[in-house]
This record gives sequence, structure tokens and C-alpha cells, in this order.
Amino acid sequence: MPYHQYDYIFALGIIFAFADSYGIGANDVANSFATSVGSRSLTLGQAVILATVMEFVGAVSAGARVTSTIRNNIIDINLFKNDPAVLMLGMLCALVGSSVWVLGATKLRFPVSTTHSIIGAIIGVGIAAGGTDAVKWGWKGNGVATVFASWGIAPLVSGGFAAVLYLGTKFGIMERQNSTMLALWSGPFFFFTTTAILTMVIVYKGSPNLGLDKLSGQTTALAIVLTALVVGILAILFW
Repeated sequence: MPYHQYDYIFALGIIFAFADSYGIGANDVANSFATSVGSRSLTLGQAVILATVMEFVGAVSAGARVTSTIRNNIIDINLFKNDPAVLMLGMLCALVGSSVWVLGATKLRFPVSTTHSIIGAIIGVGIAAGGTDAVKWGWKGNGVATVFASWGIAPLVSGGFAAVLYLGTKFGIMERQNSTMLALWSGPFFFFTTTAILTMVIVYKGSPNLGLDKLSGQTTALAIVLTALVVGILAILFW
């Protein structure tokens, strides 16, 4: 039976969800493409088009598990089982808080994370509605502790990979006598490796509705290699 008295919560939720998405484009996506646009590898228009396509594809293909974590593993939704309207209102407040903060920070030119913002907002809603016990602080079930740990580990891991790639490129390609030829030969390899990693993420962490987790190991490996090989060949043709 529909509860039409709560239609306003749904309508406002849609509005502020769009506002939060706008903030993602204005802040998070801008962070991702800043180096490409700044180095003039891409124009601003090209970056906008690529971001639009990639954000949609990423959300559909690999966003389900992140959505599940934010929906189920930050606060205990069972506390709202007898009063789901409070949960609806709480999630609306979280969207309002996250979108206002991200848009305000973007206006002030602060590079902030929309993920940090929405998770912090949901934690605040949980504490306000059910006290500190309403928040899943522990490690079990990918709780808040796991999320916080990933925020600390991710910069270290990405920084390590970036350092290795930079040093390898600098001393293995740029400072060699035949650097131009080496760069032309190594470009498709980087495309191949990047595509293989992204394909692997989609296969193992993609939406359960895609059924990719049901593929056999041989089929999965073949799909990863062939997808990366196609991109590598295209890189050779257009590099």
C-alpha cells in the first residue's frame, strides 16, 4: 500500500540527489580530470564528455556494491523497521547535508570527497535518530571502521603505485637515448594494463545483476585478456 503522505520526502530526495550528483561532477570529477586538462592532453569539452560517459558506465557496472555498503553497513536500518518514515527523512537529511557541503566547498574551491561527505552525513543521522549504537562502528560486515581504514590505506597504495610508475617511466623511457621510440612502444602496454585492471574490477566487483560473478575462472580470465587486448590494439592504431 503506497504512503502518499511521504511523497514530499521522495520528491525532495530526488532534487537533492541531483544536487549531490552535480557536486560530484563539479568536485570529484574535476579532481580526476584536472591533470589531463591541465597538461592539455584533453580539452575541457572532451573531459566533460568522457566524464559523463564514464560516470554512467561506472555507476551501472561497478557501483552496486558501494551503494550496498552505504545503504546497509553504515547505520543499522533494522532500528527503523517499525518506523520507515524516519529512515526516509533521515536519508533525505543526509542528502541535504552532503549536497550543501559539497556545493559550498566547491564554491570555495576546496577539493573534498563526496563519499566522505555522504558517509559522514549518514553517521550523523544515525546518531541523531538512534544514538551511537545505531552506527555500525566495527569491522564486521564492512562497517565504518573498514571504510575509515580504506580512506587511510587508499592514498598510500595509490601513492606507491604512482611512484613506481613515475620512476619506471622516467628512468626506463624518458631518460633513455631512444626515448621517443620507447614511448611509442610502451603506450599500448599501459593501455592494456589499465584496461585489464578495470575489467577485472568490473567482473569481480560489478553489479550482481550482470551475473559476471557466475562466470568460470577460465571465461573470466579470457574476458579480461581479450578486452585489454582490443584496447591495446586500438592504442597501437591510433597512438
